[in-house]
Amino acid sequence: MTASNVFTRTFGSTADIPVAKRLEYWDAYNASALVGLRCSSLSQDGLQATTTNIALRDLCLADISGNDHVIERSQALVRKYPKESVFACQVVRGSAYFIQHQQCTLVDAGETIVYDTRYPYLYGFLTEMRQFLIDIPVAAFGDRVGLDLARLPLKIGRRPGVGDMLGTTLNATLDVYFRDPVTANQDEFVDRAGSLLEAMVDCEIHGASHSRSSMSYLLTARQYIASRLGEAELTPQAVADAVGVSLRHLSRVFAVDGQTVSAYIWAQRLARAHEDLVNPLYARATIGEIAFRWGFSSQAHFSRAIRERYGESPNGIREAAAAIRRLRPDGGE
Repeated sequence: MTASNVFTRTFGSTADIPVAKRLEYWDAYNASALVGLRCSSLSQDGLQATTTNIALRDLCLADISGNDHVIERSQALVRKYPKESVFACQVVRGSAYFIQHQQCTLVDAGETIVYDTRYPYLYGFLTEMRQFLIDIPVAAFGDRVGLDLARLPLKIGRRPGVGDMLGTTLNATLDVYFRDPVTANQDEFVDRAGSLLEAMVDCEIHGASHSRSSMSYLLTARQYIASRLGEAELTPQAVADAVGVSLRHLSRVFAVDGQTVSAYIWAQRLARAHEDLVNPLYARATIGEIAFRWGFSSQAHFSRAIRERYGESPNGIREAAAAIRRLRPDGGE
């Protein structure tokens, strides 16, 4: 593991805790791993909650799931457990309400609430829930996200177009990272998550047309492309229309990253097709089926593109992968 991949991961769960002791356990775990709070639940089954916490060099993360419950960080808890952080909580499942500075905010799935942990708050979930939490030190928040702390709490709602795609991209980025933080490049992940959050804040305050960073368009375009790679109708113009910018502007954004929109689409299609060719689960699929699966109009076009990219024909790639699997002790299955 490289220095940039160093992280600490902990887990918490009430599943094996006696019902009468679950709230006490949950409060103690969070005071140690996240923030000092007091939890309560009206559920007859008691609090049912799990969390994965990851501490990186520049920020911390949490993936929290549970049934309906309320957490309170009172003035007394603020003094007892000081925390110099801003939390950005993206609700993945369920709905919630957040109260701070005499302001009550409703937060639904797909929306994000950003707030300062140095001040008391109440955060309640009305249903079964899941949320991703990004913990950013107060000292770094202004430079990283570009938002005056006096504007908190801030809800980032779901906005059609760029705003919605930014939230979707952040959700996918965090979900992928939590599934496999070991092999992830931590520095790249922190930069990507920070850029997405900055773009989401900027879009919420100023609107998509005033976004300061072309990164928001690049990230949302890539998310749109990834979700539609198999569609023959996926064209640079379709991507530009979905993101809400002109094709000329989107082309400039991709040019900064060193490629055209069309080249990026075909590179992603080739990468996915190559994964299928070496995957034993697709061993019975024909070359043509794999080609059409990823948007190629003909098998001949697909074969030429694969050979140009990987230096071998689709059949050659598949046969080489099968030979490697046969050499493994377990057969590679």
